[in-house]
Amino acid sequence: MPIRREKKLEKKIAAERIEYLLDMADKVKFKDYELARRYVELARKISLKYRIRLKKRKYRFCKKCLYPYRSDKIRVRISKGVVRITCLNCGYTRRIPIKSKKKDVRPASKHL
Repeated sequence: MPIRREKKLEKKIAAERIEYLLDMADKVKFKDYELARRYVELARKISLKYRIRLKKRKYRFCKKCLYPYRSDKIRVRISKGVVRITCLNCGYTRRIPIKSKKKDVRPASKHL
């Protein structure tokens, strides 16, 4: 009989590796930018293979060239409810909508 894969354990290990690689990319990005890019590339490949969403972590690097964001390599603009992050390496512009936290709270009407 074939051995069964433990998919939950594999996903957990993959998530830990992704987090570790992205942390290493943040630490190294001011010293060796190419190495930091490689860390991001590996983390993204792992996330695609094991179907792990990057959620908030995806805003730490450029979607097109996979270079981690540095303060001297990006331009951030806010206008019309959208944050625009422009990568100065490749020119790609990521647009992030600003969500309002305003909820529609209406008192329940009571009909007698």
